[in-house]
Amino acid sequence: MAEPGDTPYLGSILARLHFWGVVSDMDVPGGVTGTFELADQDGAVTMDALVGPPGPAGENAPIVKMQYQSSIDDPADLPQNLTDDPIDIGKAWWVGNIVYLWDGEHYVQKQMGTQGPPGPLPNITPTVQLLDPDNPSLTSEIIVSGTSANPTWLLKLKAPRGPQGDNATIRDATDYDDSVAPAAGQVIAWNGVDYAPADFNPLATRFYTVPESAFTDFTGLATRQTIGSFIIPPMPFDYVPVVHGHFKANGIELDADPFIIGSEVRIGNATSGQLIAKGAGNMSSWSALFPHASSTGSPNTAITPDNGIGMIPAYSTGTTSTLYVNLVNEGMAGFYSFNKAGAQLSILIVPVSPLKPEDGS
Repeated sequence: MAEPGDTPYLGSILARLHFWGVVSDMDVPGGVTGTFELADQDGAVTMDALVGPPGPAGENAPIVKMQYQSSIDDPADLPQNLTDDPIDIGKAWWVGNIVYLWDGEHYVQKQMGTQGPPGPLPNITPTVQLLDPDNPSLTSEIIVSGTSANPTWLLKLKAPRGPQGDNATIRDATDYDDSVAPAAGQVIAWNGVDYAPADFNPLATRFYTVPESAFTDFTGLATRQTIGSFIIPPMPFDYVPVVHGHFKANGIELDADPFIIGSEVRIGNATSGQLIAKGAGNMSSWSALFPHASSTGSPNTAITPDNGIGMIPAYSTGTTSTLYVNLVNEGMAGFYSFNKAGAQLSILIVPVSPLKPEDGS
């Protein structure tokens, strides 16, 4: 049976409690009061809230001495002679959206206002210069120039030297035209587009001969008769062909004069092309060709290196570079008899211009 002062267990309940403090005066004798309320599973406790004495005074906030009358609008122009004297500490300049505050040692940057939009991206132009890694007096550095919007960075780098690589293969180079294999004695030369194999002296003369088998026998009545032609291959320069040769022809003329047959060589057309070689006939029936450009109708025509007479342009083909060989009788028409046996023509190609690109420019 319970006695007065006993604390018998009555039961347990799960409750959510709320606490409040009751503000009291510190001069009131110490005592703690509290109230407790519980309704169903919700309870409340109220107790005294004690207020202590004021604490020691804190440090004063730094005084900002804003320089409102300053005309500085570039951080680079901020004073560089400030000291740690109290008269300087706290001076501040508002430049753009930032306040630069002097704290006695350096400027402290403080953002002012709201954050602005992203600024423009600089257009950086970097270049690299490799320094001699074996030179002890050189060090890597970056040299900045230009503007903040368009800066240029020169990176002078003393990069370490790597191991020696394999020797380069010239024919595998990207600027070498290896479409045609080089021949013995050729050198590497610039052709206007790439490097390629070329003759040591591309302006050297070329020499050709036309054998007797290239000519055509003829028997018939004529004043001028073409007995052969030769197409000169394309050349990479303008040139003049120097022609020599000999032929034998005879026949019967239809007048009282002796029948003497001569020879000639023309360029581009058998009858109207430029005359470049001529051989007079004689009683032996042999005609010897030599360089010859003038005629009865044009007695002053001569070939020079730069007057264009007898010149064939670079890379010419077809009739433009074809030489026509004619037998000629300056008198009346006669009966020709030409046998190609023993006939021969020699052609020396003499350049009269520098090398030219294949497009002719």
